[in-house]
Amino acid sequence: MPTTKDFKLEELSKYFHLPEKAVAKELGICLTSLKKLCRSYGITRWPFRKLKSIQRTLAKVQDESSQPGISAQLSAAGLVLECEGASSNAAG
Repeated sequence: MPTTKDFKLEELSKYFHLPEKAVAKELGICLTSLKKLCRSYGITRWPFRKLKSIQRTLAKVQDESSQPGISAQLSAAGLVLECEGASSNAAG
C-alpha cells in the first residue's frame, strides 16, 4: 500500500481533472490522506471543480463567438477574439 510520501506533485497533477474521491480511490489512499498530501504541496482546494468551471466558460464563449453577428458586435464593442492560428500570424 503506497504512502502519501510516494506521490510527487507532478504525479498528483495528472489527476486534477478527476474528483478527489475518485483520485483517492485510484491511488489507494483515503480521502483524508489525499487532502493532507495536497496541503503539504500548498494545494488548499482540489482543482477539479475550478477546472470544470473554466472549461464550461470557455465552451460557452467559443459557442457564442461562432454564432453569426457576434463578431460584428464584438468589433463594435472594441473586443477581438483571437484564435490559436491568429497568434502565429501576428508573430510573422
